[in-house]
Formats: sequence, structure tokens, C-alpha cells
Amino acid sequence: MEMRRIRRFVLALLLVLIPSLAAAEADDQRLILVTMDGTRWQDVFRGPDPALVADKRFTHPDVKETVERTWKTGADLMPFLHSLPARGGVLTGNRDAGQCMAVTNAMWFSYPGYNEIFTGRADPVIISNDKNPNQNITFFEWLNRRSGFKGQVLAFGNWDVFPFIINDKRSGVPVNPGFEGRHPTETRTMRAALDALREKKPRVLYVGLGDTDEFAHMGHYEHYLDAVNRDDDFIAELWRMVEADPVYRGKTTLIVTTDHGRGSAAGAAWTEHGSAESVRLDPAGFTIPDPAGFPGSEEIWLAAIGPAVRSASKGGACLGQNQIAASALTALGQDWKAFDAGAGPPLSFVTKP
Repeated sequence: MEMRRIRRFVLALLLVLIPSLAAAEADDQRLILVTMDGTRWQDVFRGPDPALVADKRFTHPDVKETVERTWKTGADLMPFLHSLPARGGVLTGNRDAGQCMAVTNAMWFSYPGYNEIFTGRADPVIISNDKNPNQNITFFEWLNRRSGFKGQVLAFGNWDVFPFIINDKRSGVPVNPGFEGRHPTETRTMRAALDALREKKPRVLYVGLGDTDEFAHMGHYEHYLDAVNRDDDFIAELWRMVEADPVYRGKTTLIVTTDHGRGSAAGAAWTEHGSAESVRLDPAGFTIPDPAGFPGSEEIWLAAIGPAVRSASKGGACLGQNQIAASALTALGQDWKAFDAGAGPPLSFVTKP
């Protein structure tokens, strides 16, 4: 009799504790968002472009064979991101496979793209990369004002416009722009982000990587590819840390994407990006002025893994960059409509954990 009473007591206790533990787990969801500036979906999914590798303007002949031997496919170039579907995650935006993802802003370059990622809306007022404080509230700022997130939102990036896009002075979100002296260094950004994850353990971590866009604008295709591969290694290291840390393990959603694509026409168009409207408004920002813009630079991609991520459909309607903010909030267990009911809705494969 005594043993039965003990068993009943233990069972009753478990019935009380398990829902409470589950609720506590849901309230402690975490997010890592990584962007790779101006990284083309073509390279992510197809691997190095043979025409660009063979073109002496973009790939030095001394490294041509090494590039061809080392990275034959997209999976060779970005092994971690390509491993995500087999791990229960998503890698989407492969137009060769009928997948579509695109920006919804009309500019097709960085400040408008990052604003769209962070706010869930395209803003027609933002027509340059000038260092103007963002008048829009990002989901980082909104979270930083909420209980459980205050002081738990950190941002790192190797572009000195990020503090203005996130509006660090108003939002209170610290933004480390990853500079040494006057020069941006992606390696320093990576190191600082890894240290923050290890030591400060924020609930929300943003890392903006920019070497891909820098090398593309320079026309250095082999360096661009090396940056893509290095970024994939860094993201893999972030995820290894997540899985090894009980604070993050099983509670963290990782989202990786880009702010814009690049011109898809043959030849030098790959080095540039922007719409006809943006070229006409700000021609000094482009080394190959073209009144038609650079078609293809509106095309983007996205990868994700974590407790909020379900398998993605093979095709269907085109996904929007404006859906990322709501997806991030949903992954954190937050009501995205309380942030902005007019923002793009969450991606179909992201649900509350």
C-alpha cells in the first residue's frame, strides 16, 4: 500500500512538473541569425561557375585548377549548409529545383535588404547605403524592450553601416562593427561573435558577414569563393558550439540568408547588383552603370535548422525576404503580429517550438 501511494505521488508530481518544464523550455528559445552579404544562390547550389573560373579577369590562372579541383559542387563549397536538410533543416532558394526566394524592396542592395530582413517590410524611403539612423524598429529593438530579452540581444558585423541600420543608440542593442583601425575585418567579427556566444550566452545573436560582397565588387572570384567557404566553416562552428552547450542545445534556431543576390547576366554583371531604379538614383555606387539595372540581384536564398524548423516544400510560391523577421520571432516563441501585423508572415516551414 505504501509503495502504491508513493507511486501515485510521484506520478502526480510529474504531471505537474512536466508541463511546467515544457513551458519554461518554450520561454527560453534562442536565435542565431547570420547573413552573408551578396552571396549568389547560383554559387550556393551549383558551386563555382565554370565561366567565371575560366575568365582571367575574375580568377587568377595560377589558382584556376585548384578552384576546379577543390570545389566542384555547391556541397563542396558549403558542406555545412548542404548538410542541413539531412539533419531536419532547410536549404531553399535553388531556382534550378523550382524553389524561389526574393527581396521585396525595389533597390536590391544592402541597406534596403537588411532593413527588410530586420523589420519584415520593404521601405521605399531607403534608397542608399548612407549612414542614416534607421527610422524603422527592427525585431532586435522590439525584443530588447521585452522582458526576458533586455540585454540579451547582440549584433556583430564587419560593415560600419550596421550600427545605423539597427539604430544602436535608440534601440540599445550593442553593435560590434568588426573594425581594426579603419579597415573592416571579417575574422575579427567571427572571433568576437564566437566569444560572445561562449561567454555572454545571449538569447539572440546576429552576425553580418561581408567579405563575399567586398570581393565580388572587386571582381576577385576566387577570393569570393574562399569567403563563401570560410563563412560556411564559421557557421558550422557556431552550430557545434550550440550543440555542445546545454544553454543552447535543443533550444536554438539558426537562420542563414543574404541581403541581395548579384547580376545574373554573363560576364562582369556578377560583380554588381541593384535594380534599374537604384542604379538611376545612385549611379556612383556601381562600377558598371546600366540603366537596366542588374537583373538577378533580387534573387536570394535561406538556410535554417532548429526546433522551430520543419521540412520545406520542394517548390511553390516564391518566398519573400520580408518573411524573415516574423520567422525569427516565431522561432523565439513570440507573437510576430504584436511586433508588426503588417510584416510579412513567417515562412511556411517555421513554427513555434
